[in-house]
Amino acid sequence: MNNLSKNIYLTLLVIGIIFSLIGVFGVFNPLMFSIYLIEILAIFFFMNGVKNLVKGIQLIKNPNVHWSLFILLSILEIIAALSLLITPFSSQIFIIIYIGFIMLLKGIFVVFNSLFHKNIFPGLSSVTFSSGLIDILFGILLTVVPFISQQFIFLCIAWYILFSGINLVMISFSIKRND
Repeated sequence: MNNLSKNIYLTLLVIGIIFSLIGVFGVFNPLMFSIYLIEILAIFFFMNGVKNLVKGIQLIKNPNVHWSLFILLSILEIIAALSLLITPFSSQIFIIIYIGFIMLLKGIFVVFNSLFHKNIFPGLSSVTFSSGLIDILFGILLTVVPFISQQFIFLCIAWYILFSGINLVMISFSIKRND
């Protein structure tokens, strides 16, 4: 395993474990999770933004990949994280719908990207495709659930973070196996 693959593997593994732990915390302790929801979401989006920024920078040399979209997505996620920390919106429901919409767009981007580049990264296309499907599913849920029931918002976010963490751990092991 070369040095770059080892760094990617370790980064995704650590972030995946952190996301999984936060997700489990939210599933089993929804009241405490709901109290710190803004901070948890800000950290989650910031870490995702950094991960996508690193991925975009690493893919700059590959002309077959739309690396600029990764960098654009990372900038949007980091801005969302900073706006949540600096000036949280007055309505949590608006934040949730906004985040759901961003997740839906991110999921569509990841699904299309994994479909277009499955020949370039054959070992990772199925795992990144599943990551995109998770984003689409929970993006739709977070956009629709606030209109139905506010009680399920926190559990929905906790499950999303848990599934995202598990998916990142699976991606890291896929990278390790392919090298």
